[in-house]
Amino acid sequence: MSKFGNKVRSMDEALGCIPKTDARIMMGGFVGAGEPTCCIDWLIEHGITDITLLTNEPGLDGFGRAMLYKNGRVKELISSHVGTTQESTEEYLKGNIKVEQFYPMGTWAEKVRAGAVGLGGVLVPVGVGILDEPGLFADLEEPKEVIEINGIPCFVEAALRAPFGLIKAWRADEAGNLEYRYTGVNCNPIVAMACDYTVAEVEEIVPVGTISPDRVGTAAPFVQAVVKGLSLAEHDEIYRQHWLRTGKLVEE
Repeated sequence: MSKFGNKVRSMDEALGCIPKTDARIMMGGFVGAGEPTCCIDWLIEHGITDITLLTNEPGLDGFGRAMLYKNGRVKELISSHVGTTQESTEEYLKGNIKVEQFYPMGTWAEKVRAGAVGLGGVLVPVGVGILDEPGLFADLEEPKEVIEINGIPCFVEAALRAPFGLIKAWRADEAGNLEYRYTGVNCNPIVAMACDYTVAEVEEIVPVGTISPDRVGTAAPFVQAVVKGLSLAEHDEIYRQHWLRTGKLVEE
């Protein structure tokens, strides 16, 4: 065991504290890249339901977050839209997912970043006069608050946090320092910081000291547990099969 403490856990050990119902869970990922697919599978297999899911966008058809909608596990979505998966779109149109409002992706990320660094919220000029149109979001209990700063009307957007965070990284050391790879980084670092209990699913687990300090994308104090997920080759095959199914990739 590392002298820095070992945060490597089994899926059951890491995720067993998530309530069976009404869990508020924030997730990293962007259209299938950098999402914690094995953790998502665990949630489905263990009957976790009525989830309030905070995520930048809903995912990609056929795997990962899409399976949460397909299996009816999400009761409320706090995101930017529902349109990148067939599964989330269908559940939304059926009225099975509560959406108080959508946020532009940059606004969503800033709200999470505010939650990550201890701010109460942010002032955002984007969407004023559009997203606050009366009746646009039927589930919104109160109108969006607008104030003027230097002559510019801005929404007062409260910070976003969650009790549980599920993120994905390329590698972790045993202490919980994370290294990301390419677009897999997306919102994972700010999600890790904006949650009380963060589980990092990774492709590789390495000894402390293996990851160069300048390559640490999330520092160990923001990670409470590390779990081993699929390998890079296994992820590549999932994506390859998806693009083959959709006809956007053709076997040579």
